[in-house]
Amino acid sequence: MLEARRRASSVSGPSWIFAHIQLAGKGRRGRVWVDPTGNFASTCVFFPDRTIDEYALSSFTAALSLYDCLSDFTEGSAQVSIKWPNDILLNQKKVAGILLETIAVGKNKIALSIGFGVNLLSYPGASVLEESAFSPTSFLTETGVAIDPLELLNKLAANFSKYEGTLQDKGFTELRSLLMDRIHGIGSQIVVRTTNETLHGVFSDINMDGHLILKAGRTKRAIAAADVYFD
Repeated sequence: MLEARRRASSVSGPSWIFAHIQLAGKGRRGRVWVDPTGNFASTCVFFPDRTIDEYALSSFTAALSLYDCLSDFTEGSAQVSIKWPNDILLNQKKVAGILLETIAVGKNKIALSIGFGVNLLSYPGASVLEESAFSPTSFLTETGVAIDPLELLNKLAANFSKYEGTLQDKGFTELRSLLMDRIHGIGSQIVVRTTNETLHGVFSDINMDGHLILKAGRTKRAIAAADVYFD
């Protein structure tokens, strides 16, 4: 992600940065992302052709793109799902994470940086995990398949271009339908932690803004960004 910030001002179209080894990986809310040799780390930098308020929808084009890649590589041997907003689970264990950041590169010009991290061969130990987080795993552990990181990059870039095109041409409706079929835990009891509060309720839906709908009793609340934990 740091390299993406350095290069953002020179980007004209979507630009992919691939790391053979990542020395300063970053996760959501400033957490450390552990990424040893053999795993996958890549960042896409581009200027979405939509309002800044709609940049967050690329969280879902990214998640769907990576979901499709990993599903293809499993060949049906493992269960892939998306944990809102954009973690990827493999057999209900975390195998990948996605991080979005905006980069101001000039007056009224803001780039979007999307970092992808996938545990292809190895995964972090319990000592680096947040309490109540999904157990980590690697693609190799769950499937016995070793993915070539560059092959994954090529497939991911193609899928991402496709889904971004769909979002641009048709809006979020079609993507939301795909997302609802792939999302983990609809109807489950969850704990939602925002920067300011902790909420409890049922994960009831995802709205047309991509927000999680939390139902608590007769009240429904749209959550734009948060950490989600399943009871």
